[in-house]
Amino acid sequence: MNRPPVNQFDAPFLEAIHAAVSTVGPETRALVVGSNFDGCFAAGGDIPWMAKASLEEAAPFVALCQETYTYFERLTCPTIAAIDGHCLGGGLELSLCCDIRVVSEASSLGLPEANIGLIAGAGGTQRLVRAIGQGVARDMLLTGRRISGAEAIALGLASRLAPNGESTRVALEIAAGLADGPAEAIAATKRLAVAASELPIEEGLARERAEWASMRVSASSQEGLDAFAERRRPDFDAARAREARAGGDGGGSPDDALR
Repeated sequence: MNRPPVNQFDAPFLEAIHAAVSTVGPETRALVVGSNFDGCFAAGGDIPWMAKASLEEAAPFVALCQETYTYFERLTCPTIAAIDGHCLGGGLELSLCCDIRVVSEASSLGLPEANIGLIAGAGGTQRLVRAIGQGVARDMLLTGRRISGAEAIALGLASRLAPNGESTRVALEIAAGLADGPAEAIAATKRLAVAASELPIEEGLARERAEWASMRVSASSQEGLDAFAERRRPDFDAARAREARAGGDGGGSPDDALR
């Protein structure tokens, strides 16, 4: 992200992000979102603009925020937020739509909207609770409390802690590892994990069985199992290429795998 000075979100910036992310196709194995500015991931919405905007102008902007951030969640490939410095308001809401959050030791994360008479309107009230539970989420939402990178790790809001200024490097290393992995299984796992908080357990388990069966008859799955048994590094790209040359037949059907 590169909107000086602190990546404040306005409609053109959001539209540019949405346009960029919407071009991501199946050839992309992982996506990192970070900032071009030292010490700031994103500072949230453009408050001076909001102060002047009418409800008729502001309501579509909030809808655009939700749509743009949610797109990261809907991507087939895993997404990684590389957070150095301030990650506030819409910045945190965007990162909550990513699968993995890497924070630096000096990061500052928060949803301060309530302190200026607003609410977090781009998914913050929903996804923060899902990410870290009611207790701490309500504290942050109601008081605007900011937490450090280390606190974010302790609370489960982020999963990787990087040295200051190194979040993007660490995120790219994670992305490279994911890109080298079994894309189909990673995509299926993401689908199941994103849906997990929305589904009754019985439905979630049924979907898991169906996805597992689909993966098990794939060439990537067979390559991974064979490589483990043979104590070698799996080559998932080669396995996919062999499957494509064979017409996409992984050697059976999901129903066969369930029997």
